[in-house]
Amino acid sequence: MKDVMTAEERLVASINLQPVDRVVCAPIIEQYAGQHVGLTNKEFLWNWDKAQAAIHKVWEDYPVWDSNAYMLHGRIGPVATKCGPGQFRMPGKELEENAQYQIHEYEAMTREDYPLLKEKGWAEYRMTFLERIHNVSREEVLAGQQEMAKLRQDEIDRSLVRGQSLTWGAIMGTVPFDALSIVRSMERFYKDMYQIGDQVEELLWIINDAVIAGSEAAAKATGINRIFVGGVRGAGQFINKKNFERFVWPQLKVMVERLVEKDIVPVLHFDADWTKNLEYFLDLPKAKFILELDSATDIFKAHEILKGHCAIKGDVSPALFTVAAPSELDEYAKKLINTFRNGEGLIYSSGCNLPMNAKRANVDAFFAAVEKYGRYN
Repeated sequence: MKDVMTAEERLVASINLQPVDRVVCAPIIEQYAGQHVGLTNKEFLWNWDKAQAAIHKVWEDYPVWDSNAYMLHGRIGPVATKCGPGQFRMPGKELEENAQYQIHEYEAMTREDYPLLKEKGWAEYRMTFLERIHNVSREEVLAGQQEMAKLRQDEIDRSLVRGQSLTWGAIMGTVPFDALSIVRSMERFYKDMYQIGDQVEELLWIINDAVIAGSEAAAKATGINRIFVGGVRGAGQFINKKNFERFVWPQLKVMVERLVEKDIVPVLHFDADWTKNLEYFLDLPKAKFILELDSATDIFKAHEILKGHCAIKGDVSPALFTVAAPSELDEYAKKLINTFRNGEGLIYSSGCNLPMNAKRANVDAFFAAVEKYGRYN
């Protein structure tokens, strides 16, 4: 069978909960690509052209990969160490040459900074945070951001030349609860939530406005109306329902609604276990967002609750790529794809990143499952 829809048509139809010719295939490839072609991770993360050639080779070997959930432009060494989202430890520098990069979180923001954030706003405070964690000047941060935007466009252009859709146009959005937690550090932030909750609440709304504005600007800059919105720490795995309803859900609901009003599709990349929170997503606009799960949330429960309401992206787990037999991955993929009927919005993917140490036979099984179980025409 051959495709009868373009990659973009297929993705848009899936978001709109309309029938498609086959399931969208949108794993997050990232560092696996280097291993696939025999590069060390140092080579992959410090040489843009080699990295892009490796990603292209993955697509050549698995052309059924039709939607690129790209993100390397913010992780490539020269950018990550100037304006990356946290303090990076990189292969070939702090780590061994073939190690996976790490992001070191620490208390870079103190409670004494809260008035500064309130006075200056989130965009300005985040620049201060980036200067602090990367130990660089404002000029270096700005130069890194300019380079990142250039590389982002290069990733977009290369994907479009291959005939892929872009799962998202930019990784701009972060749930405010996470955004503040990351700069403050998770342990300190949770204490603040209990000890100075009113202050925290006020700052979350300031961050929310800034994230929405940044997402709108990014959608305009890339010409792609899908925006990555990251969330982890507000999941039911970590906080109770009362705190979720106070510190996470109000901002998230407003963010999604305001982006949807601007014809922007939020891709809610929600790692960790959100199973306890799934029914809340029924209050978000129908067929206007993607809920992306990383295998910690019960995706079958998510389908049960949210089918007919939103597209769901996921969720072949890291364990199935790394320690399982290929037949076990195949069995799971079959169950996952067959659980969703055509028109119920499955976007078939790895659970977050495809692991750097994935076994080739298991990667083969992942992509083969698209034709075996996900073909509807």
